[in-house]
Amino acid sequence: MPEIAIVTDSTADLPAETARELGIAIVPLKVIFGQEVYRDGVEMDTATFYKRLRAGEMATTSQPSPGEFEAAYRKLLAKAETIISIHISRDLSGTVNAAEAARVLLPDADITVIDSRLVAGALGLLVQAAARAAREGKSRDEIIGLIKKLMREIRVFFCVDSLEYLRRGGRIGGAQALLGTILNIKPILTLRDGIIQPFEKIRGHRVALRRLAEIVFQEAGPQPVTCLVVEGDNREAADALTNLLSGLPPGSAVGVGRVGMVVGAHAGPGVFGVVVYKDKIF
Repeated sequence: MPEIAIVTDSTADLPAETARELGIAIVPLKVIFGQEVYRDGVEMDTATFYKRLRAGEMATTSQPSPGEFEAAYRKLLAKAETIISIHISRDLSGTVNAAEAARVLLPDADITVIDSRLVAGALGLLVQAAARAAREGKSRDEIIGLIKKLMREIRVFFCVDSLEYLRRGGRIGGAQALLGTILNIKPILTLRDGIIQPFEKIRGHRVALRRLAEIVFQEAGPQPVTCLVVEGDNREAADALTNLLSGLPPGSAVGVGRVGMVVGAHAGPGVFGVVVYKDKIF
């Protein structure tokens, strides 16, 4: 069975130990404070990053270059015969374009680049599932089929403290219509076909937490689900939401993940949400 390597980018927000355990290669994006450039997940910890955001500094981001992807692919091709490279939604970043450009530079290599239409914990779950399938000896076509299924069925719901970060970063999508809404409205946002869209307007933080839990229970019905609670410098909200999900059907898996620097630069500090898949992924 030919070895298949799985590649993603740092917006998947995978813990380093998880990536090492599953053999997932991560190509980092960059976070920029003024003239300071840091590779996401490599050169600054998230606690320091969010501290600077809360102090009023604004961060921008940049995607990897085709050359960085080419270098990563060449290293993997020393062992692997096939690469599946899975990335943040094209509508949120040009990262997948850079990966596709690198693939063109290696015309004889078996490289598949996939626009996941997802980001953050949702992308992370997808990539982990692909890596586990590769380790189980699944073929390229089987793994790509699994990826496409999960892309269709993984759902994301999240809240931000302020829409201003999404607006400034140009990632606000359909949530643009919510700008200027009255104080204490906590919009629940979602990803729909790779674009941020409004899902529901909620009044207040606690109501938003309860509503997110209700959405997960509605998604689950009587069946077990895979659920990832995500937070960016808001562990209190993550803990509260995790507690609200304690009554999910037996066999459900509920984890907690951190929103990393690149996604945090656009979502802002205080973001929290949930990723849900109506079945067991692992």
